[in-house]
Amino acid sequence: MDHQETTILLVGYGWFRGIPEGEINNAEAIARALDGEFLFAQDGSGATGRIHSLIAPVTWSGAFAPVEEAALALRPQIILALGTDAASPALRPEPYGVNWCEGRDAQPDNPGAETERSGELIPGGEPVLRGTLPFEAMTRAMLRAGIPAYMGSLLEGEPGARPCATTGLYLCNLMAYRLAHFAKTAPFPVRTGFMHVPNQPAYAAARRLRRLETEPEALSRPIYASMTLAQMVEGVRVALGACFSSNHSDSRKG
Repeated sequence: MDHQETTILLVGYGWFRGIPEGEINNAEAIARALDGEFLFAQDGSGATGRIHSLIAPVTWSGAFAPVEEAALALRPQIILALGTDAASPALRPEPYGVNWCEGRDAQPDNPGAETERSGELIPGGEPVLRGTLPFEAMTRAMLRAGIPAYMGSLLEGEPGARPCATTGLYLCNLMAYRLAHFAKTAPFPVRTGFMHVPNQPAYAAARRLRRLETEPEALSRPIYASMTLAQMVEGVRVALGACFSSNHSDSRKG
């Protein structure tokens, strides 16, 4: 049976405040590594997909506009965005985005040009939106491939408090929420979602060395687990393969 090729838009966040000279956002590195790659569905159906990568700026005003522009031009069936959580030990598909913005950005070409958000809401209205990718299937596929992964979730809080999720409140959460909203309003069928990626071992080691300059006692503290870039690239490759397998099973329980 002939299958139409699936178009995949893979978004990786770029530079953000705190990335030391000589390092790169892992999300950007993964997106660049997979740009133009062909994938094959994991269900034996013969379905194929092609990745088109985009690097998005880590700014409140500029993050989503290029993603929406690229999506309207490509009309992909799948959009997956990536961001780095250096404290995460594994790849983490994030089902939820919450309607809240918190934190300060900085322009890549002018770090002094800052914009701060503190409690602003995101266009879309609903307190919580869930992406439409098969997050459970993605997580299971990565685990079967020997790639450390776990699924993000909503976080319990006090009754009546604003919702929180493992996406946080910064620009990764903004992307997760805006993509979920886009899936509901796009003029074509598309499944969208967000995934956090961890740090690289060399970056984690360098980060600890820098910390030792002011905190010598950190030498005996545990260091966050991390993954090589090759492992992360393979994990994203496997997760995307699960996204367009025809017989995936997606949990809606979160």
